[in-house]
This record gives sequence, C-alpha cells and structure tokens, in this order.
Amino acid sequence: MSEIELVIVAAAAIATAALTAVVGAGGGVVLLVVILQFVDPIVAIPVHGVVQLVSNGTRALTLRGNAETRLLRWYLPLLVPATVVGFLIADAMPRDVGRAVIGGFAIVAVCWPGATSWLTSRPGRERWFAFVGAMAGLVNPTIGAPGPLLAPAFRIATRDHVAFVATFSLVQVINHFVKVAVFAAAGFAWLANVSLMTTAAVGVVVGTRIGAHYLRRWDPIVLGRVFQIVVTAGATRLLLTSE
Repeated sequence: MSEIELVIVAAAAIATAALTAVVGAGGGVVLLVVILQFVDPIVAIPVHGVVQLVSNGTRALTLRGNAETRLLRWYLPLLVPATVVGFLIADAMPRDVGRAVIGGFAIVAVCWPGATSWLTSRPGRERWFAFVGAMAGLVNPTIGAPGPLLAPAFRIATRDHVAFVATFSLVQVINHFVKVAVFAAAGFAWLANVSLMTTAAVGVVVGTRIGAHYLRRWDPIVLGRVFQIVVTAGATRLLLTSE
C-alpha cells in the first residue's frame, strides 16, 4: 500500500474506534469498508480481524468490570466450528462477489436495522445465545464485521449502555481471535501485510481511548447518523466496483 493509503486507513481506524467506543458497535463495518477500497476481501478480513482484536481488546480492558459474562457459557460452544465453516465459504467465494456481499450487508445494516432484529432474543432467554454464537462464527469470516447483526441480541440482554459496550467488546475480542486463528491455520501471509495491520492497530488504540473518554458525553444518535452516511457511501462504492 502507498503512504497516502496508509494515512487514510489510520485516520479511519481512529475515527471508527472512537465511534464504536461511544455507540457500542458499527465502527468495524466502516473500517472494513475503507480497507476494502485498497485490498481484496481475503486479505482485508483477516487484517481487519487483527485490528479489531486490538480495538475491542483495548475497549474491553478500559471498561473491565462492566461486562456481563454469563452469556458466554451459551455463546462459545458453537463459535469455533461455525467459524471454520465460514472460512471455507469465504475462501471459495470469488473476490468480487465477496466485496459485493460485504457492501450489500453494510448498506442493509445501516439503512434497515430491523432486518437483523430477528437474531434478538427475549430477555432471560440466555440459551438463545448458542444460536447467536453459531451465526457469529458463520458470518465473521465471510462479511468480516458482523457487529450490526449481533449487537441487538447483546443490547437487549445487558442492563445498560455501558454494560452493553463492555460485554459486546469482550465478545468481539473472542470472535476476532477465533477468526484470526483460523486464517493463521490456513496459512495467511501476515508478514506481507504487517504495515497495514500496524498502522490500523495504532489508530484503533488511539481512537478507543478518545471514544471511551467521551463515552457519556457524545450523543450516540448523532454519531449513528454519521456512521450511516459514511458506511453507505463506502459500501456503494464497493458494489459499483465489483464486476
């Protein structure tokens, strides 16, 4: 990647990490869309996974003590096998098809949030999170940033907004760790993309610190509108450039 492209990714990483620290989810979609402007999905998804592992790890550490870990006993069992299946699907998918699928998902996620509400369970139905974990594993290697799909289930199951941000950050750490491990086992060329990963990782650490500091000061609704505009623009470009 060129230096100007790395600067763009760094700026996006800072902005999206700050957004996610305040809103709780969604920034990863924006960052993935930005990275996909420069590299193919089979490169963007594992690189994005490493960056989001850093981003969510920083956020989970910053908000430690607020996470509700009781949900993990149901969420985790099917996550790993489903991630392996999701990787096999992503690896077999043509690159332009992958870009179009991610772009389409991103637009649906921001323009029609109700489309993913079917994954949300009623309060108290913690066993439902076994299915949520399976869905997370299946789509994480294919669409790369399933936060908008998974977030509603955790939002309704947690006691308040801060608990949701903390819990979902921890869950995303696990999601991305498993995805990165699967790509590593498949022989992904990490060293060839180290500059991209390092640049974005530093950016998300800075952005998370900024967002966590202003978590209770910024209006999540206003930031959500900005998020919708940015994702729609980037995802539309992905769709238009896919053959």
